[in-house]
Amino acid sequence: MAYTYRLKRAHLLFLKLLLLSALAIFSFTHATAKAETVTFNLFDQHGPVTHESYPGKYLLLSIGYSSCPDICPTTLYEYGYAMKRLQHADMLQPLFLTIDPVNDEINRLNAYTQFFDERIVGLSGAMKDIEDIAKQLGATFGYRLNGQRLDNPEPGMGYTVYHSAMIYLITPERELLDVFDYQIGGDDLVAVLDQHLAAAASTAHEGSTTPIATNTSDTISACELPEGFSPTEKNSQLSELNLAITPQANTQLLNLWALWCAPCRQELPILEEWATSQNALDIITINVGDSLEKIDSFFEEQTFTHLPKHQIEGFDLLRQLGGMGLPFNALFVNDNIVGIKSGIITETAPLDDYAQCVQQQL
Repeated sequence: MAYTYRLKRAHLLFLKLLLLSALAIFSFTHATAKAETVTFNLFDQHGPVTHESYPGKYLLLSIGYSSCPDICPTTLYEYGYAMKRLQHADMLQPLFLTIDPVNDEINRLNAYTQFFDERIVGLSGAMKDIEDIAKQLGATFGYRLNGQRLDNPEPGMGYTVYHSAMIYLITPERELLDVFDYQIGGDDLVAVLDQHLAAAASTAHEGSTTPIATNTSDTISACELPEGFSPTEKNSQLSELNLAITPQANTQLLNLWALWCAPCRQELPILEEWATSQNALDIITINVGDSLEKIDSFFEEQTFTHLPKHQIEGFDLLRQLGGMGLPFNALFVNDNIVGIKSGIITETAPLDDYAQCVQQQL
Protein backbone atom coordinates (compact mmCIF):
# COMPACT_ATOMS: atom_id res chain seq x y z
CA MET A 1 0.00 0.00 0.00
CA ALA A 2 2.79 2.46 0.93
CA TYR A 3 4.66 1.61 -2.28
CA THR A 4 1.51 2.25 -4.34
CA TYR A 5 0.98 5.58 -2.57
CA ARG A 6 4.56 6.67 -3.28
CA LEU A 7 4.14 5.75 -6.93
CA LYS A 8 0.94 7.81 -7.13
CA ARG A 9 2.60 10.85 -5.52
CA ALA A 10 5.60 10.52 -7.80
CA HIS A 11 3.29 10.32 -10.82
CA LEU A 12 1.40 13.45 -9.77
CA LEU A 13 4.67 15.31 -9.20
CA PHE A 14 5.86 14.28 -12.65
CA LEU A 15 2.65 15.58 -14.23
CA LYS A 16 2.94 18.85 -12.35
CA LEU A 17 6.55 19.39 -13.42
CA LEU A 18 5.65 18.45 -16.98
CA LEU A 19 2.84 21.02 -17.07
CA LEU A 20 4.94 23.80 -15.58
CA SER A 21 7.77 23.01 -17.99
CA ALA A 22 5.38 23.07 -20.93
CA LEU A 23 3.94 26.40 -19.83
CA ALA A 24 7.42 27.84 -19.46
CA ILE A 25 8.30 26.70 -22.98
CA PHE A 26 5.08 28.13 -24.38
CA SER A 27 5.76 31.46 -22.69
CA PHE A 28 8.96 31.79 -24.71
CA THR A 29 7.82 30.30 -28.02
CA HIS A 30 4.13 31.20 -28.37
CA ALA A 31 3.03 34.52 -26.94
CA THR A 32 -0.64 33.52 -27.11
CA ALA A 33 -0.22 30.18 -25.33
CA LYS A 34 0.59 31.67 -21.95
CA ALA A 35 0.58 35.38 -21.26
CA GLU A 36 3.53 36.63 -19.22
CA THR A 37 0.92 38.08 -16.87
CA VAL A 38 -2.36 36.22 -16.37
CA THR A 39 -5.25 38.51 -17.33
CA PHE A 40 -9.00 37.97 -17.37
CA ASN A 41 -12.30 39.77 -17.86
CA LEU A 42 -15.09 37.88 -16.09
CA PHE A 43 -17.90 38.55 -13.60
CA ASP A 44 -19.33 37.33 -10.30
CA GLN A 45 -22.79 37.87 -8.83
CA HIS A 46 -21.94 41.51 -8.07
CA GLY A 47 -20.58 42.53 -11.46
CA PRO A 48 -17.35 42.64 -13.49
CA VAL A 49 -14.23 40.95 -12.13
CA THR A 50 -10.79 41.30 -13.70
CA HIS A 51 -7.22 40.39 -12.79
CA GLU A 52 -7.03 43.79 -11.06
CA SER A 53 -10.03 43.12 -8.81
CA TYR A 54 -8.09 41.45 -5.99
CA PRO A 55 -5.11 43.76 -5.37
CA GLY A 56 -2.34 42.24 -3.28
CA LYS A 57 -4.06 38.85 -3.16
CA TYR A 58 -2.77 35.51 -4.32
CA LEU A 59 -5.40 33.73 -6.43
CA LEU A 60 -6.23 30.03 -6.12
CA LEU A 61 -8.05 29.25 -9.36
CA SER A 62 -9.66 26.14 -10.82
CA ILE A 63 -12.14 25.51 -13.63
CA GLY A 64 -15.24 23.32 -13.53
CA TYR A 65 -19.02 23.41 -13.40
CA SER A 66 -21.68 23.07 -10.72
CA SER A 67 -23.13 19.74 -11.89
CA CYS A 68 -19.69 18.10 -12.05
CA PRO A 69 -20.01 14.71 -10.31
CA ASP A 70 -16.56 14.24 -8.79
CA ILE A 71 -13.58 16.44 -9.72
CA CYS A 72 -15.15 19.81 -8.84
CA PRO A 73 -16.65 18.82 -5.46
CA THR A 74 -13.29 17.34 -4.50
CA THR A 75 -11.46 20.50 -5.55
CA LEU A 76 -13.87 22.81 -3.71
CA TYR A 77 -13.75 20.63 -0.60
CA GLU A 78 -9.97 21.04 -0.61
CA TYR A 79 -10.43 24.81 -1.07
CA GLY A 80 -12.68 25.00 1.98
CA TYR A 81 -10.46 22.69 4.02
CA ALA A 82 -7.43 24.84 3.25
CA MET A 83 -9.09 28.21 3.87
CA LYS A 84 -10.08 27.11 7.38
CA ARG A 85 -6.53 26.04 8.24
CA LEU A 86 -4.12 28.38 6.44
CA GLN A 87 -1.97 30.66 8.58
CA HIS A 88 -2.35 33.50 6.07
CA ALA A 89 -5.78 32.83 4.55
CA ASP A 90 -6.38 36.59 4.27
CA MET A 91 -3.65 36.75 1.60
CA LEU A 92 -5.49 34.29 -0.66
CA GLN A 93 -8.62 34.62 -2.81
CA PRO A 94 -10.07 31.26 -3.92
CA LEU A 95 -11.82 31.37 -7.32
CA PHE A 96 -13.86 28.78 -9.22
CA LEU A 97 -14.45 29.54 -12.90
CA THR A 98 -17.37 27.81 -14.60
CA ILE A 99 -16.75 26.32 -18.03
CA ASP A 100 -20.48 25.75 -18.48
CA PRO A 101 -21.87 29.30 -18.51
CA VAL A 102 -24.92 28.09 -20.43
CA ASN A 103 -26.24 26.26 -17.36
CA ASP A 104 -24.36 27.83 -14.44
CA GLU A 105 -26.39 30.95 -13.63
CA ILE A 106 -24.06 33.16 -11.58
CA ASN A 107 -26.10 33.33 -8.36
CA ARG A 108 -26.65 29.57 -8.37
CA LEU A 109 -22.95 29.05 -9.06
CA ASN A 110 -21.98 31.12 -6.02
CA ALA A 111 -24.51 29.34 -3.83
CA TYR A 112 -22.72 26.15 -4.88
CA THR A 113 -19.18 27.42 -4.21
CA GLN A 114 -20.09 29.02 -0.89
CA PHE A 115 -21.47 25.72 0.36
CA PHE A 116 -17.82 24.67 0.69
CA ASP A 117 -16.60 28.02 2.07
CA GLU A 118 -18.22 31.44 1.88
CA ARG A 119 -14.94 32.98 0.73
CA ILE A 120 -14.89 30.99 -2.53
CA VAL A 121 -16.04 33.21 -5.39
CA GLY A 122 -17.72 31.67 -8.42
CA LEU A 123 -16.86 33.35 -11.72
CA SER A 124 -18.44 33.21 -15.16
CA GLY A 125 -18.04 35.13 -18.39
CA ALA A 126 -18.45 35.21 -22.13
CA MET A 127 -17.23 31.99 -23.72
CA LYS A 128 -14.37 33.78 -25.48
CA ASP A 129 -13.16 35.19 -22.16
CA ILE A 130 -13.36 31.79 -20.44
CA GLU A 131 -11.44 30.23 -23.32
CA ASP A 132 -8.84 33.00 -23.11
CA ILE A 133 -7.89 32.46 -19.47
CA ALA A 134 -7.97 28.68 -19.93
CA LYS A 135 -5.51 29.05 -22.79
CA GLN A 136 -3.23 31.23 -20.70
CA LEU A 137 -3.12 28.57 -17.98
CA GLY A 138 -2.89 25.57 -20.28
CA ALA A 139 -6.26 24.28 -19.04
CA THR A 140 -8.56 22.35 -21.38
CA PHE A 141 -12.31 21.81 -21.55
CA GLY A 142 -15.01 20.97 -24.05
CA TYR A 143 -18.44 19.48 -24.70
CA ARG A 144 -19.83 16.31 -26.27
CA LEU A 145 -23.27 15.39 -27.52
CA ASN A 146 -24.09 11.85 -28.65
CA GLY A 147 -20.39 11.03 -28.69
CA GLN A 148 -19.52 13.95 -30.96
CA ARG A 149 -17.67 17.14 -30.16
CA LEU A 150 -19.98 20.12 -29.61
CA ASP A 151 -18.62 23.60 -30.31
CA ASN A 152 -21.62 25.77 -29.38
CA PRO A 153 -23.61 24.33 -26.46
CA GLU A 154 -27.12 25.66 -25.91
CA PRO A 155 -29.65 25.27 -23.08
CA GLY A 156 -31.55 21.99 -23.08
CA MET A 157 -29.12 20.08 -25.30
CA GLY A 158 -28.18 17.53 -22.65
CA TYR A 159 -24.48 17.63 -23.52
CA THR A 160 -21.65 16.38 -21.32
CA VAL A 161 -18.72 18.51 -20.15
CA TYR A 162 -15.10 17.45 -19.82
CA HIS A 163 -12.16 19.42 -18.45
CA SER A 164 -8.66 19.24 -17.04
CA ALA A 165 -8.36 19.04 -13.27
CA MET A 166 -5.60 21.32 -12.03
CA ILE A 167 -5.49 24.03 -9.36
CA TYR A 168 -3.50 27.17 -10.20
CA LEU A 169 -1.77 29.48 -7.72
CA ILE A 170 -1.29 32.98 -9.14
CA THR A 171 0.78 35.72 -7.52
CA PRO A 172 -0.42 39.26 -6.72
CA GLU A 173 1.53 40.29 -9.83
CA ARG A 174 -0.67 37.79 -11.71
CA GLU A 175 2.09 35.39 -12.63
CA LEU A 176 1.55 31.64 -12.44
CA LEU A 177 3.44 30.45 -9.35
CA ASP A 178 2.42 26.81 -8.85
CA VAL A 179 0.08 24.12 -10.16
CA PHE A 180 -1.51 21.28 -8.18
CA ASP A 181 -3.41 18.19 -9.20
CA TYR A 182 -6.95 18.20 -7.79
CA GLN A 183 -6.10 15.02 -5.88
CA ILE A 184 -3.40 16.77 -3.87
CA GLY A 185 -5.46 16.39 -0.69
CA GLY A 186 -6.40 19.02 1.86
CA ASP A 187 -3.41 18.65 4.19
CA ASP A 188 -0.85 18.78 1.39
CA LEU A 189 -2.59 21.80 -0.14
CA VAL A 190 -2.45 23.59 3.21
CA ALA A 191 1.24 22.76 3.59
CA VAL A 192 2.32 24.05 0.19
CA LEU A 193 0.13 27.17 0.34
CA ASP A 194 1.41 27.98 3.83
CA GLN A 195 4.93 27.72 2.49
CA HIS A 196 4.26 30.15 -0.36
CA LEU A 197 2.21 32.61 1.70
CA ALA A 198 4.50 32.59 4.73
CA ALA A 199 7.45 33.45 2.51
CA ALA A 200 5.50 36.34 0.99
CA ALA A 201 4.32 37.60 4.38
CA SER A 202 7.86 37.49 5.73
CA THR A 203 9.14 39.50 2.78
CA ALA A 204 6.32 42.05 3.08
CA HIS A 205 7.05 42.71 6.76
CA GLU A 206 10.83 42.45 6.59
CA GLY A 207 12.44 45.26 8.52
CA SER A 208 9.18 46.35 10.17
CA THR A 209 10.24 46.03 13.80
CA THR A 210 9.22 49.42 15.15
CA PRO A 211 6.71 48.81 17.99
CA ILE A 212 4.57 51.71 16.81
CA ALA A 213 4.76 54.38 14.13
CA THR A 214 7.58 56.84 14.73
CA ASN A 215 5.24 59.80 14.32
CA THR A 216 3.19 58.70 17.34
CA SER A 217 3.82 60.23 20.75
CA ASP A 218 5.24 58.26 23.67
CA THR A 219 1.93 58.46 25.50
CA ILE A 220 0.08 56.76 22.63
CA SER A 221 2.83 54.13 22.25
CA ALA A 222 1.96 52.96 25.75
CA CYS A 223 -1.21 51.41 24.31
CA GLU A 224 -0.77 47.94 22.83
CA LEU A 225 -2.19 47.56 19.32
CA PRO A 226 -5.33 45.39 19.05
CA GLU A 227 -4.77 41.73 18.24
CA GLY A 228 -4.26 41.21 14.51
CA PHE A 229 -2.93 44.72 13.87
CA SER A 230 0.71 45.22 12.97
CA PRO A 231 2.85 48.32 13.50
CA THR A 232 3.68 50.22 10.36
CA GLU A 233 6.55 52.39 9.22
CA LYS A 234 4.26 54.29 6.87
CA ASN A 235 4.15 57.98 7.69
CA SER A 236 0.55 58.63 6.62
CA GLN A 237 -1.74 61.26 8.07
CA LEU A 238 -5.50 61.00 7.78
CA SER A 239 -5.86 64.69 6.99
CA GLU A 240 -3.59 64.33 3.95
CA LEU A 241 -5.49 61.46 2.29
CA ASN A 242 -8.01 63.74 0.55
CA LEU A 243 -11.00 61.82 1.88
CA ALA A 244 -13.20 64.75 2.95
CA ILE A 245 -13.48 63.24 6.44
CA THR A 246 -13.88 65.25 9.64
CA PRO A 247 -12.70 63.18 12.64
CA GLN A 248 -14.96 63.22 15.69
CA ALA A 249 -12.72 61.23 18.05
CA ASN A 250 -8.99 60.90 18.73
CA THR A 251 -8.89 57.42 17.16
CA GLN A 252 -10.14 56.31 13.73
CA LEU A 253 -10.55 52.89 12.15
CA LEU A 254 -10.35 53.21 8.38
CA ASN A 255 -11.81 50.19 6.57
CA LEU A 256 -11.40 49.55 2.82
CA TRP A 257 -13.88 47.17 1.21
CA ALA A 258 -15.52 46.21 -2.09
CA LEU A 259 -18.64 44.33 -3.14
CA TRP A 260 -16.66 41.67 -5.01
CA CYS A 261 -14.77 40.88 -1.79
CA ALA A 262 -16.60 38.08 0.05
CA PRO A 263 -14.63 38.59 3.31
CA CYS A 264 -15.55 42.29 3.17
CA ARG A 265 -19.25 41.42 3.02
CA GLN A 266 -18.69 39.17 6.04
CA GLU A 267 -16.89 41.90 7.99
CA LEU A 268 -19.22 44.85 7.37
CA PRO A 269 -22.15 43.49 9.46
CA ILE A 270 -19.70 43.09 12.37
CA LEU A 271 -18.63 46.71 12.02
CA GLU A 272 -22.24 47.87 11.67
CA GLU A 273 -23.29 46.12 14.88
CA TRP A 274 -20.23 47.48 16.67
CA ALA A 275 -20.93 51.01 15.46
CA THR A 276 -24.32 50.98 17.19
CA SER A 277 -22.79 50.48 20.64
CA GLN A 278 -19.52 52.46 20.77
CA ASN A 279 -18.36 56.05 20.39
CA ALA A 280 -14.73 55.82 21.46
CA LEU A 281 -13.46 55.91 17.89
CA ASP A 282 -14.62 56.81 14.38
CA ILE A 283 -15.39 53.94 12.01
CA ILE A 284 -14.71 55.08 8.45
CA THR A 285 -15.77 52.58 5.79
CA ILE A 286 -14.52 53.32 2.27
CA ASN A 287 -15.64 51.36 -0.78
CA VAL A 288 -13.11 50.74 -3.52
CA GLY A 289 -14.40 50.86 -7.08
CA ASP A 290 -18.14 50.18 -6.84
CA SER A 291 -20.76 52.67 -7.99
CA LEU A 292 -22.65 54.71 -5.41
CA GLU A 293 -25.87 53.15 -6.70
CA LYS A 294 -24.59 49.64 -5.94
CA ILE A 295 -23.29 50.74 -2.55
CA ASP A 296 -26.67 52.29 -1.66
CA SER A 297 -28.46 49.13 -2.78
CA PHE A 298 -26.15 46.92 -0.70
CA PHE A 299 -26.52 49.08 2.41
CA GLU A 300 -30.30 49.08 2.02
CA GLU A 301 -30.36 45.32 1.56
CA GLN A 302 -28.22 44.83 4.68
CA THR A 303 -30.11 47.55 6.62
CA PHE A 304 -26.85 49.35 7.46
CA THR A 305 -27.53 52.74 9.06
CA HIS A 306 -24.41 53.48 11.13
CA LEU A 307 -21.57 53.02 8.63
CA PRO A 308 -20.54 55.86 6.29
CA LYS A 309 -20.65 55.33 2.52
CA HIS A 310 -17.39 56.81 1.29
CA GLN A 311 -16.18 55.72 -2.15
CA ILE A 312 -12.89 55.93 -4.05
CA GLU A 313 -11.64 54.67 -7.41
CA GLY A 314 -8.55 52.54 -7.78
CA PHE A 315 -6.16 51.06 -5.25
CA ASP A 316 -3.70 53.90 -4.75
CA LEU A 317 -4.91 54.47 -1.18
CA LEU A 318 -4.57 50.77 -0.33
CA ARG A 319 -0.97 50.75 -1.54
CA GLN A 320 -0.22 54.09 0.12
CA LEU A 321 -1.26 52.67 3.49
CA GLY A 322 0.73 49.45 3.02
CA GLY A 323 -2.20 47.13 2.30
CA MET A 324 -1.91 43.83 0.42
CA GLY A 325 -5.59 43.21 -0.31
CA LEU A 326 -9.16 43.65 0.87
CA PRO A 327 -10.56 43.90 3.44
CA PHE A 328 -7.95 46.24 4.85
CA ASN A 329 -8.04 48.20 8.11
CA ALA A 330 -5.83 51.03 9.36
CA LEU A 331 -5.79 52.66 12.79
CA PHE A 332 -5.12 56.38 13.17
CA VAL A 333 -4.48 58.29 16.40
CA ASN A 334 -4.35 62.08 16.40
CA ASP A 335 -4.26 62.03 12.59
CA ASN A 336 -1.27 59.62 12.43
CA ILE A 337 -1.39 56.01 11.23
CA VAL A 338 -0.30 53.60 13.98
CA GLY A 339 -1.24 50.10 12.79
CA ILE A 340 -2.66 48.07 9.91
CA LYS A 341 -4.48 44.79 9.44
CA SER A 342 -5.21 42.74 6.32
CA GLY A 343 -8.20 40.45 6.64
CA ILE A 344 -11.44 40.36 8.60
CA ILE A 345 -11.98 41.95 11.98
CA THR A 346 -13.90 39.32 13.94
CA GLU A 347 -13.51 40.69 17.48
CA THR A 348 -14.19 44.33 18.27
CA ALA A 349 -13.48 44.28 22.03
CA PRO A 350 -9.70 44.73 21.52
CA LEU A 351 -10.45 47.85 19.46
CA ASP A 352 -12.63 49.21 22.27
CA ASP A 353 -9.83 48.58 24.76
CA TYR A 354 -7.30 50.31 22.51
CA ALA A 355 -9.46 53.40 21.98
CA GLN A 356 -10.11 53.68 25.72
CA CYS A 357 -6.39 53.36 26.43
CA VAL A 358 -5.66 56.17 23.98
CA GLN A 359 -8.25 58.40 25.65
CA GLN A 360 -6.69 57.76 29.05
CA GLN A 361 -3.19 58.58 27.79
CA LEU A 362 -4.16 61.89 26.18
